[in-house]
Amino acid sequence: MATPMMKQYASLKSQHADEILLFRMGDFYETFYEDAKTVSRVLGLTLTSREKDAESGEAIPLAGFPYHALDGYLTRLVRAGLRVAICEQTEDPSAAKGLVRREVVEVVTAGTLIGSSALPERETAMLCSLVIEGERAGIAFCDLAGGSVTATGVPGPEALEEAGRRLPREMVVPSDLPLDAPPPECSVTRSEPWKFDHDLATELISDQFGLRTLEGTGLASSRAATRALGGLLSYVRDTKRSSMRHLRFDGLYGREEMMLVSRGAADDLRLVRSPPGEEQSALAACIDFSKTPAGSRLLAQWLLAPPMDAMVIIGRHAAVDALVSMAALEELRKTMARAADLQRQSGKLGARKSGPRDLLAIAATARLLPELTDLLAGSPSRRLERLSAMDRLEDLADRIESTVSQSPPLRASDGGAIASGVDESLDELRDVRSGGRSWLSEFEARERERTGLSKLSVGFNRVFGYYIEIPRSQLEEVPADYSRKQTLVGAERFVTPELKEMETRILRADEEILRLEQSIFSSLVDELAESSGRILETGNALAELDLLSGLAALAIERGYVRPEVLDPAPGDGAELHLRAGRHPVLDSLLPRGECIPNDLDLDAGRRILIVTGPNMAGKSTYLRQAALLLVMGQAGSFVPADAMSFSPFDRLFTRIGSSDRITRGQSSFLVEMAEAALVLNSASNRSLAILDELGRGTSTFDGLSLAWAMIEYLHDHPEHRPLTLFATHYHELTSLGERLDAAANVNVAVRETEDGVVFLYRMVDGGCDRSYGIHVASMAGVPEAVRTRAKGVLHDLEAGRHLKAVHLDGSRVDSPDQLALPLFDPAERPAPRLLELLRDADPDSMSPRDALERLYELRSLAMEHEVEPGGYAPEAEEGRRQ
Repeated sequence: MATPMMKQYASLKSQHADEILLFRMGDFYETFYEDAKTVSRVLGLTLTSREKDAESGEAIPLAGFPYHALDGYLTRLVRAGLRVAICEQTEDPSAAKGLVRREVVEVVTAGTLIGSSALPERETAMLCSLVIEGERAGIAFCDLAGGSVTATGVPGPEALEEAGRRLPREMVVPSDLPLDAPPPECSVTRSEPWKFDHDLATELISDQFGLRTLEGTGLASSRAATRALGGLLSYVRDTKRSSMRHLRFDGLYGREEMMLVSRGAADDLRLVRSPPGEEQSALAACIDFSKTPAGSRLLAQWLLAPPMDAMVIIGRHAAVDALVSMAALEELRKTMARAADLQRQSGKLGARKSGPRDLLAIAATARLLPELTDLLAGSPSRRLERLSAMDRLEDLADRIESTVSQSPPLRASDGGAIASGVDESLDELRDVRSGGRSWLSEFEARERERTGLSKLSVGFNRVFGYYIEIPRSQLEEVPADYSRKQTLVGAERFVTPELKEMETRILRADEEILRLEQSIFSSLVDELAESSGRILETGNALAELDLLSGLAALAIERGYVRPEVLDPAPGDGAELHLRAGRHPVLDSLLPRGECIPNDLDLDAGRRILIVTGPNMAGKSTYLRQAALLLVMGQAGSFVPADAMSFSPFDRLFTRIGSSDRITRGQSSFLVEMAEAALVLNSASNRSLAILDELGRGTSTFDGLSLAWAMIEYLHDHPEHRPLTLFATHYHELTSLGERLDAAANVNVAVRETEDGVVFLYRMVDGGCDRSYGIHVASMAGVPEAVRTRAKGVLHDLEAGRHLKAVHLDGSRVDSPDQLALPLFDPAERPAPRLLELLRDADPDSMSPRDALERLYELRSLAMEHEVEPGGYAPEAEEGRRQ
């Protein structure tokens, strides 16, 4: 028959079937059945068993760990993708009548982490929710640890892209919403559809944020966003089991307010994340000079969503400029380094997870604020002047310092968290306890003298309480009033009525002291939680000050310059100009002066740059450099260049690298075309498109044709005409750079020597017709025999000859099965000018004389490119190679 405790466990587990239930038993968290097997496997714990199951008769699997080790083990469980329900004893076992009451106090998931080691201090665990209503979608975001909440409404087809752009760790959706492709590295939680009801959402939002109406929030005009936010708040309350009063609604945002950088573009450019082992290749890691985790988190947010408002960008630049000129910048940064993470401390307060040391950290940071704000006073930057007016939290610091002891334990339950003088009853009990312990020392000395037992000692343990210990060598001299309590190998333990009475007084005092301390501390946390919004606002101000001062230190150390922000007239396209711009990541990793600078000019008259050049010469670096410097400048940072000017861009597109999505049945070429289609269908004249070797994932002719058509489309379309950097090895595309008015060719310069090719990594005007792939193969260690054969094949291909298989010794393979069709046939490949004349001809409008003149012109061009009967024109081909 099942025990009452196991019945209690079964009842709680039935309510949390999808979670690992950590069941508190005394000083341990225990798991049973399948949970125990999972925990044992993930944490490497020994799987044991307890009494047999009442139904199956088999032993019940059991695995557990000490309660004080929860944080570390919780980290590993959440990182393994598990949801964890924490069940605590919610009544004092000594006061319980029968079974101790237990309740689940929190459910921990990937998106609901607060103050745990599972949440790295410089990362954000973003929780989001998604609702589709008709043709619109609503998305809400919440950083539980930092308290920030926001929402937006977007067209339905753009919902997943927008959700993924914020790098969420968990997405909550109605259970009836089809969701085939959630954002990468994001778990999906399905919730009951009624929790996204509009009326319920309105009620929840109003209650959470203390609103009487939603009119002033912008939510009244977006039903989908309101439903998404309501579903998110419902999920937070279900998992956290509290109101989370530290949460603050930052309002409804519009995508037009920022440069949109998709999840794919951010990953392609490694803005904030990089593959394992290559952490320093991320832009954020290379330019992060912040002294606090909050500053680092804010840098990531700025890089992922640079503002579109030119005045906001200029304001950030002006703040960095003022800090660069500040004589006390290093003093400010040293003070910032001592500040606690008030954003995270606010989250802990809201969740009632703060410990005594957390509160002292808040108070200590508050004491630093006057020094920081005084340094900012009178700044020429309006942004810094506003930051100097931050709330100094002096009243909260006074309250904490007057209540919490100066050397408190980690947890209030460990005792000693409350200072003397806070509570009269607590002080009296402490006097009893300290007096009792002094009495014990006196009692030991007195008993030694009375009994003559020189080795007599008084001790204590949690099982047997206080005792008198006498070694076996002196047992015959034990007084008659000693009562035996415990027998050891080398000694006996005794107790006297006098000792027993004092033990009772001391233990009662200890218990009452702990109860009072916990009550006082809990009341203090509740009181401070009401001010968590103030703490969060000050934390936000400190994060911004830390980031801005870090950007200033970055600019000073690496010689960055302030960009000029252009403000184009409505309808005008974007501009981007760089003089001696350097790739920011390479500039930080290479010795100073070794990163080769390059210029860039993109504007309405020069919208498309066709970038050609050898493999390994730096085409992709040039493309990425342009995108990274734009993101840095628009986010508010100075940049590595001699000069930079730009107008705000609304969107950044990238098509870089090659990847497939085999789980969705998508080849790398299909993914490539999908990304290209996004540019063709969504880009505006204020967008930047970075297209690297588009079309290489299919046959040469198909890829060239698609690349050609896409460049023409982006050039000629009245709306979808972004500034474009198009790197390619299709050298035929360089003719477009000559023919299209707003296109131009640039290439990476090389120097050919007797020993090979020297890459100069400098961009020059004009096209390039060679890729030097065989030279790069030599650099990679490809065998000489392969390279030699490749040179011969290349010569035949360029000459238009039929290919024949040969042995490594050069002898031909005579089998007709080894013959291959020619890759190119000059006889079937008209000159570009001939094609252009044919394409431009309009037979319906031409007069007979015009048609005759055009025919003569076409015949003349054909004679210039006349080929021999075998399909090979050696003179023309030799001239083309030269």
